Amino acid sequence: MRRTTRITAITAAALMTAAGAAVTTASATPQATWTVSNPSANDTFTAVNTSGVSAVLTNVTTGATITCAVYGANGTAVDGTYASGAGLATIASATFGTTANKCNGPLGSKWVSSSAQPMKLNGVSYAGGVTKGTLTSIKVNLTGTSLLGTCTATIEGSANTGSYSNTGVLEIVPDATPALTVTAASGACAGLINTGNKAKFGAKYQVTPAITVTSP
Repeated sequence: MRRTTRITAITAAALMTAAGAAVTTASATPQATWTVSNPSANDTFTAVNTSGVSAVLTNVTTGATITCAVYGANGTAVDGTYASGAGLATIASATFGTTANKCNGPLGSKWVSSSAQPMKLNGVSYAGGVTKGTLTSIKVNLTGTSLLGTCTATIEGSANTGSYSNTGVLEIVPDATPALTVTAASGACAGLINTGNKAKFGAKYQVTPAITVTSP
C-alpha cells in the first residue's frame, strides 16, 4: 500500500510539473496584436469615392441594383496597439448619393442613403501593408423616388470581404454570400425591394489622412 501511494504521489507530481511547463510555454507565446497610427491630431479621418468607381448596392433576391457615383464617409481610427483586429476604426457616418447627385436605380428611380448608426472596421489578416477585414454593424436608410412615388427601406448586416491598404485605399468587395438583409421596406417600391431580401455592397474609398495599420 505504501509503495502504491508513493508511486501515485510521484505520478501526480510529474503531471503537475508537466502542466506547469505547458502553462509557462503557452504564456510565453506572443499574442497577435494590431497597431494603428493615424496622423490626424484628433484621430479622425474622411473618405471619398475613388474617382470613376461607383458604389453598387445589389438586391440579390430581386436582381435590382442601385448605383452611386458620389459617396463618402467619416470616422475615427485611434492611435494605439490592439489585442485583436476588432474595431480598429469606426465609421461614424456614411452617405451614398447627395441631393445634387442622387444614386440611380431601376425604373428611372433616384436614391439617397445614409447610415443610421456607427459601423466598425475590423482586421482579419495582414500582409505587405494590406489589411483584409470586415465592416460590421451596418444599418442604412434608403429613400428612393420614381414616377410611382416614394420608397423607403432599411438594410442591416455586414460586409465581410474588404481590404485596407496603408496607401489609404479602403475597398469593399461584394460578398459571395450576401450578409446584408432588408429589414424594412414600405411605399412605392414596385416589388424591387422587400423586407427579408438579401443584398450585397461594393465601393472603393480614398481615406484622408492615410492611416497605417500593421500586425505581426
